[in-house]
Amino acid sequence: MSQPKPYLVSLSRKHPGKRAFITGAGNGLGLAFAMELAAAGWTIGITDLNKDSLNAAAQMIQNSGGTPVPYLFDVTDYDKFRDSVNNFQQLHGGIDIGINNAGIGCGGFIHELPIESYRKVIEVNLMGVINGCHLFVPIMRLQKTGHILNIASAAAFVAAPRMSAYSSSKAGVVALSESLRSELVDDGVVVSVLMPTYVRTNIGRDSLGSIADNQLAQQLVEQSQLTAETVAAVTLQKMNAGALYVVLPAEAEFLWRFKRFMPERFWRFIAREATRRVALLQKDSTLR
Repeated sequence: MSQPKPYLVSLSRKHPGKRAFITGAGNGLGLAFAMELAAAGWTIGITDLNKDSLNAAAQMIQNSGGTPVPYLFDVTDYDKFRDSVNNFQQLHGGIDIGINNAGIGCGGFIHELPIESYRKVIEVNLMGVINGCHLFVPIMRLQKTGHILNIASAAAFVAAPRMSAYSSSKAGVVALSESLRSELVDDGVVVSVLMPTYVRTNIGRDSLGSIADNQLAQQLVEQSQLTAETVAAVTLQKMNAGALYVVLPAEAEFLWRFKRFMPERFWRFIAREATRRVALLQKDSTLR
């Protein structure tokens, strides 16, 4: 048997109850976080909209040494979210790490997207995270310990053309996380926010927006070198160190600092780069 990873050992010492609750854990990044924690023997509440994905994820977690507790609901449904969190707390006595991961993609110009798409993206990506924080915080304050990880995106600061709905939702997640970090600083509760670029998951296939935008998004995802497993491992290491911001990969961190120091040059660069990348992807798709 391989030795436990040092950051997992450290997290388990900080949180000896080893209880996590992860939304959108049926596949992709949420499942990657669950699998990391499962290897250290954590009990993990997992949620998803798809029953088959949820059951398959639960089996994988169990096979890896974790104890899965599956819940089938939509994170926009506050009542079902609350009932599930309350059930997990009653069964296992608390929540040590809460990961608000569930999200949906969306691409398209603001004048082309139906307003319903904007509402859906905000409901899932922002209100879903707010719902999770609203439920996790009282439990963790009572415990005087806990760690909340909110999954945003590099799109929160790389506000590229055709990304206004998605970027707005993820920028809200960053602002929420920053505010909660300061609110909870004296309560023993730590808040972190993850801002990765494209991660190789299925988010592009399930995105809102036009078929063309979805295809372009999926191509960018497939070309990414950033795997869900790598993101989960690095993020847990950063969480163990108490980081507020987790920006991945290094290129994204460069862009984040570029925007902060040279905002005018930054948005012009992003506009040009986005146009160039879309043209290349469209050309590539016509050659297939």
